Amino acid sequence: MGFFLAEWHRSAFTDPAITKFVALLESCSAAVATTEFSARLLLVLSVSADDAVYALFTAGSAQEVLRVCTRAGALPQRLTPDVDARILAGAMPYGSGSSASSN
Repeated sequence: MGFFLAEWHRSAFTDPAITKFVALLESCSAAVATTEFSARLLLVLSVSADDAVYALFTAGSAQEVLRVCTRAGALPQRLTPDVDARILAGAMPYGSGSSASSN
């Protein structure tokens, strides 16, 4: 298992669009999950100043992440493997697996 960073650049990423995008990635990740397929969406970062969205996945391979993104109809413009992700316990302000707009 490793961490993978997916990256999209679009000017149309508004807050409602990001919320829908996160829900779509989450549902696609769950839909393709099997005992052999382990890709899981961990977090999504939106950087409006750069018109960019980044998603951090944990997966056994880049192909697993691409499978989730393909199912969502959103192939990333860049997928970086071997990301060193250090997510501190208790650091997520909205809890694990939820977005700001859902609280």
